[in-house]
Amino acid sequence: MTSPTKAQAEKLKKKAPRPSANGSHSGTPAATPKLYDPAAGPAAPLPLPLVYFDQIEPALAAADFVEELLIDGTMSVVYGESNTGKTFWALDLALHVADGREWRGRAVERGAVLYLALEGSHGISNRVAAFKVANPDVGALPFAVVPVAVNLLNPAADTTRVIDAVQATAVKLGVPVRLIVVDTLSRALAGGNENASEDMGSLVTNADRIRQVSAAHLMFIHHSGKDSAKGARGHSSLRAATDTEIEAVRDPATHVSVARVSKQRDLETVGEFAFRLQPVELGVNRRGKPVTSCVVVPEDAPERTVRLPGDQQTAMNLLMELLGEGGLSDFPGVPTGVRSAPIEYWRDRFYQRAKPVASQDAKRQAFNRAINGLSAAGLVAASADRVWIVTKRDIP
Repeated sequence: MTSPTKAQAEKLKKKAPRPSANGSHSGTPAATPKLYDPAAGPAAPLPLPLVYFDQIEPALAAADFVEELLIDGTMSVVYGESNTGKTFWALDLALHVADGREWRGRAVERGAVLYLALEGSHGISNRVAAFKVANPDVGALPFAVVPVAVNLLNPAADTTRVIDAVQATAVKLGVPVRLIVVDTLSRALAGGNENASEDMGSLVTNADRIRQVSAAHLMFIHHSGKDSAKGARGHSSLRAATDTEIEAVRDPATHVSVARVSKQRDLETVGEFAFRLQPVELGVNRRGKPVTSCVVVPEDAPERTVRLPGDQQTAMNLLMELLGEGGLSDFPGVPTGVRSAPIEYWRDRFYQRAKPVASQDAKRQAFNRAINGLSAAGLVAASADRVWIVTKRDIP
């Protein structure tokens, strides 16, 4: 066989398949790499953070930016029936966070607030305007509103857009976002089934992603179920994932509402905030009629409830628990028919619930302060080595 001429060799060389980007010799050109799409999430999984044994230190204090109520990077749910004032209450708290101003006698650490007004901007605009009228000394606050609906059910929908909005707010206002309010949970669920574990689980997962990236506290405003005694509406996975739960109720006779803390994961489950809504006139509409909104005005807690300091509330809860499990009656020195328990049983249970890092002496002092406070308030009494509850009518 004769060898090809130089011209024929060059022609064959041009027809030969060229290696592709992956080293194969297919005649099909290599696919162009796709550009990173933020809505699709990270291009590759990020490594999980690791904290080793010798790096672990005791957590002696929660990062509660609202003292004894809200913690950085956690999730809360404020819920109640319609017309209980829960949205006004949550907004009032949020604006105090933006102002860094003491709220209900509690210290507040300042931070920017991003408010997702998923039911539209009209209501939130008038409520913020009413706060400005009622607080003329307040200057510009690091507070921003998203006035449109967002979908936090599908991770490919708006979760990344919310994260981007958090970052844009922090850059624009020059203050890190500390609180994200989602008003309301049902609108964020974007047509999903609140009672389905899959849908509620997806919402919680997307909320977790927002919290983890932003390090902000995320607060959902939500509704009660048909049976208000069972708490917030929807699948139980929501409550399981919630760090702080606050229920708003309203007395139709007095028009006074109360927001009560019903769950805390890392703080004492105490806190009761009575308030009423005070109308504020904002101006007149195009027909010459007054336009009003409301602001939150603190009220004294109803007389039936006494707010107990942390250790006292813990001690009272444990005593009620102990008496319910095995309290006995008809002991000398104890009122007839009243259940009582040995003080040492109560003390031992209190010690078990104390922080693991607390010394025995610190536990003893905390217990003694608690029982002295409860006794001074007339809530408990003791005789010899037994203790009992004087009355339950003042216990939250």
